Amino acid sequence: MPPMQSSNQNINKPRQTSSAAPAVSYTPTDTTIPPSLYEKVPNLQQYKDLLKAEREVDLLISRKALDFQAIQQKTIHPSNIKSETGILRVFIYNTSENQPWQKQLLQEQGIPSLDPSAESTWTLRVEGKFLSDNDNENESLKFSSFLSAISIDIIPNDDYPGLQNSQSNIIEWRNDLEESARKLNGANFDGLDIKRNGIFNIKCKIAMLTKSHSVSLKLSDEMAQFTGKLESSQQELIYLIWQYVLYKNLIRKNEVLTKVPAVPTNLMNDPSISQEEGDDDVTIVQSDDVLKKLLNVDRFKFSDLYKLLQPHFKPREPIIIDYEVNTRKSSTLGEVVLDIPVELPLNLSSVQKELLDFNKAAFENLTKADTLIQKLNARISLGIVSLQNTNLREKFYRDLSDDPVTFIEKWLVTQAETLKSLKSDEGYDEEVVRRAQYFEDNERIVKDKIDLLLGASRI
Repeated sequence: MPPMQSSNQNINKPRQTSSAAPAVSYTPTDTTIPPSLYEKVPNLQQYKDLLKAEREVDLLISRKALDFQAIQQKTIHPSNIKSETGILRVFIYNTSENQPWQKQLLQEQGIPSLDPSAESTWTLRVEGKFLSDNDNENESLKFSSFLSAISIDIIPNDDYPGLQNSQSNIIEWRNDLEESARKLNGANFDGLDIKRNGIFNIKCKIAMLTKSHSVSLKLSDEMAQFTGKLESSQQELIYLIWQYVLYKNLIRKNEVLTKVPAVPTNLMNDPSISQEEGDDDVTIVQSDDVLKKLLNVDRFKFSDLYKLLQPHFKPREPIIIDYEVNTRKSSTLGEVVLDIPVELPLNLSSVQKELLDFNKAAFENLTKADTLIQKLNARISLGIVSLQNTNLREKFYRDLSDDPVTFIEKWLVTQAETLKSLKSDEGYDEEVVRRAQYFEDNERIVKDKIDLLLGASRI
């Protein structure tokens, strides 16, 4: 039976408060279908199968969410992010100015020289350009930003006796400043020029050491043959040794701990007795022929493996170019061109931004799907409530038709109990019942009294 509505419209309005009122949900909460309905309505078996499939999907989504979080944490690690690579194209050439043959050529062509007394010079230039698929993003990258160091050694000869004991024949540049300091001081450059006086050819040795933004180091020939890699990080190499030890079953119990003699209890706290460092390590590795050849030890602890592997790491070698300055040409541009594979420094901020955008798009899609699922769940809940009400009415009329007298008696008993529970915990009050009968018998007098009280504003 629906509740009675009050004639006063303000009673149902919520009271204005300073804080936000809690959200009220009108979705039914009792969405349990009685087992008896499954026998009466055959189509409910499909709903039962739907609930089972929903539980399996929820379990699968929970597992995939955990996998996604693990993969996300792993992929965001700098060692797992692939940096952008490209080609650093290096041009090595020289230009000649005011050479005798140039002056003679101008004289033969009848072109007056701007400065006949100018000394003959040559200029050696080393410049580079980064080649990438995304040129717009990398236009600001200078040649020096890819170098750790560059040196040019001009080799003296008999034609240049002044360079024999001079420091001007060695030119070095090292990238010792931070990136921000270099930009502030304008230390980045696209090319390096060396200008000298002279009319003869001279040889030079150019050494360039490119930057490495990865943690990999070059391995020795023996370790490269063992791992099958020319370069490796220290953590990766230790992991490979660990895998080899497990595969060969080379872990042995530490005999130092298994053969400890008995010690009196009163000597345990003696400060003169000190435990050797590493005695708490209960396992050691027995080297086989391969590890003994690599590490030069019969047995070792994993805590010492880092030091044992250091001899197998080599520093990166610079790129050496032998070049001869040719003063018989005005320019040798294009004769010596080198393509060096390089990698850009990892930009974690851009990677995190891409990951954030991806997560945001995925969250928006999930939100849309959740909204649709909530609407469908609300419709299902309303359908279940309607089905339950129909089942109650069907049961009511069926019991009434089977035995009307017994049903009415039971119904009156249950209604009386319900009325007692609604009134008070003590049950009926005879005085209240008597007065209720009086009000019913004298309805006209009661109405007159109410009108009188309303007119006097007593109520």
